[in-house]
Amino acid sequence: MDQIARDVRQHRSVDDMDDRMSLISCTETLTTQIFTDSPNYDKYRDGDIDSWTDLLWPQPKLISIKHHSTRNFEFPKDGKLKVYFDDCSSANPRQVMQIIELSKPLLTCVGVDIEYRGHRLADHETSALEGKVTCGVFEDGRPSGSYTLTIDAVRGVEVVGSDYAGIRHAFATFVQIVRLHKYAQQKMAGHSGQQLPNGVPNVPSTPNGNASGDHSFLNGSGVSKQLPDIGPDGTIKELTIRDQPDRSFRAVYQDFSGCRILNPDTVLKLATRLSSCKANYLFINFEVRTTDRYQLPYTNRELFHMMQVCQELFITFVPSIDTQSNYLEGDQARVIIDQFLDDFPLCKVVHFGPNLASLLISDRKLLTSIQRRVPRIFLSTHVDEKNSSLLSTLPPFITLCVEGTWPFDVEKFVSPRVSIVIKFSTGDDGYLCAAPESVAKKALLAAKLSDRQTVLGSMVCDLSTGCEAMPPSLSYMSMLASVGVAYNSATDMKKYAFLLPVVAAHHMLLDGDMVSLFEQVQTLGKVEHQLTKYAYGYWKPNSSSSPNANADISSASETTLFGISANKKMPISVFVEMILNPENMNMERLTPVVFKKARIELKRTSSALDAASKLLPYNYDLALVLEEIRLVTELMVLVSRLGQYMCVYGTHPIDRKKSFEEGLPYSPGRVGVINLPAPIRTDLANTMLRVRGQFQHVWLSRSIPSTLQNALKMFDNLFRALLPHDLQEMGKQLL
Repeated sequence: MDQIARDVRQHRSVDDMDDRMSLISCTETLTTQIFTDSPNYDKYRDGDIDSWTDLLWPQPKLISIKHHSTRNFEFPKDGKLKVYFDDCSSANPRQVMQIIELSKPLLTCVGVDIEYRGHRLADHETSALEGKVTCGVFEDGRPSGSYTLTIDAVRGVEVVGSDYAGIRHAFATFVQIVRLHKYAQQKMAGHSGQQLPNGVPNVPSTPNGNASGDHSFLNGSGVSKQLPDIGPDGTIKELTIRDQPDRSFRAVYQDFSGCRILNPDTVLKLATRLSSCKANYLFINFEVRTTDRYQLPYTNRELFHMMQVCQELFITFVPSIDTQSNYLEGDQARVIIDQFLDDFPLCKVVHFGPNLASLLISDRKLLTSIQRRVPRIFLSTHVDEKNSSLLSTLPPFITLCVEGTWPFDVEKFVSPRVSIVIKFSTGDDGYLCAAPESVAKKALLAAKLSDRQTVLGSMVCDLSTGCEAMPPSLSYMSMLASVGVAYNSATDMKKYAFLLPVVAAHHMLLDGDMVSLFEQVQTLGKVEHQLTKYAYGYWKPNSSSSPNANADISSASETTLFGISANKKMPISVFVEMILNPENMNMERLTPVVFKKARIELKRTSSALDAASKLLPYNYDLALVLEEIRLVTELMVLVSRLGQYMCVYGTHPIDRKKSFEEGLPYSPGRVGVINLPAPIRTDLANTMLRVRGQFQHVWLSRSIPSTLQNALKMFDNLFRALLPHDLQEMGKQLL
């Protein structure tokens, strides 16, 4: 018996073997899907970087570091940077102070304060004073937003901008440099057990105190691996950064046409983060139903406050409006537009959605009357042969917003005299989460199309289509990628496709130890897309979808670029279909094993989120992002369980009479919740009820409370479908 017991203990169980299996095949990774030269980028797969400068975002055009310099820039012992104003500059010191104050909160949380000293002294260049920062605006012919940042051991920090926007961009870059070095110093002190100066803690226990950085606490790697070229003392090597934006238009578009309407605080926090990453346009879109009374979800006071804050952040606030239908008379459209413009009397820019745009393009008289109130107008429209003549004759104050697709045929139909903005969505239509490869492909395509002379820039759109109940934190990486390539089109997105989680943790969460949160977002996207490929028979990646960035576009690649095919309709996600239509599913190609593998990956994600929660500082914003990602994970686990049960019980005959009583449709060859036993349906419904409660908390933390009822419909419909017929009355009391 003892021998038998030993044999049993040594034998590997079936469950243990399954736990080692993964839905994400090693041949279905981001590398093979969009890169042909993947060996050159393998070293970035784990988030490793070549230099700490890789973590600056957007990437500056020129970084010159004096690696052999014997002296470095040291932070002042009193923890205060002394700001001086160049007396030769044309800048108003008060306005420069207002710009610097925007970055001050990001410095104070890492133990660095700012002190204003006035104009520089005669011996300023040779003075031994620590922490000197000299600011000035000099128009040297470079575009708006250009700057030069010099860090010298003796002369201190010199910030020179071509205008006030350049000062803003320079200080945003300088703050990133300071936070990275403070983070490295903090980590090294934590590993060695030393005490940091200025009372900065050596453990991640303060809000945003981690500055920027890595996930070394999660994977055991040291800071020397994650932040190379930074010494243990945290001093900054002498360097010069010379930078300017490639495109004057770097926009983020928030669509509030559905039930998701973010509250003003969330909008302004997002604008603040994006301003630090050098975005300069924020579109807020509203939808007006012609059958209802005109009313915006924000008060005039809230709208004015958002416009004022965006102006201070050097972001152009662009109100946008559209109707639910294009069947609209000119007089009715004029009334709606006039009411909308009355709510934004100080705006100089406005955007109209596709339905109103189609009317304005044909009614030039109405378009001209709007221009008398708003000098610049953006129109979102579809371009084809039918409207090419109208679009080519648009007045010069119009800018067209068109979808970024390949091949890009807009120039065939629209005259070069018309300015164009390229639009990209943050997610994938019909999916809960964007796949990492789709984020990289869109960024690569945006950089490619930005070379066109008619293209002013790009716009990344967080649309209210599909499952709009998904939290906004899932879109952070897409926003950063789009803004980054719009600012610097030479950014190597093949490299940053792997580093986006690290960059997002640095600049959106301001906490490098939370990198694992965005890594799990990528995992969710991989699981969802991979399972959908299984469902639709896409077993292997299309070899023709891998781009060759070193070769010119030839006739063989006219229809495919960076894996984006012309007129290719992507199937809807299995997860989304099961959430919206659990009564009638086609499970022909899916098996219980596939769903179990998906659950294994999702459980690993849950474990990683639990590990990250133990490192979470006392910070509400970080906790909210963690709960948002956990919510999506648990929802996908629930759907995976539902799919697994459908595959198991789908072959069993069902009671047609019971199906008729419950009102659930029956189709031969289709599977639905009617196939499941009552105890399993009850268990799934209880889990759905818990997920619904989590969703309520997350939704009310981000969005306007009045939108909760419509947002819950998706969860309520799934709950009712899961609940057995005899428990429906009780279910009504629970909702």
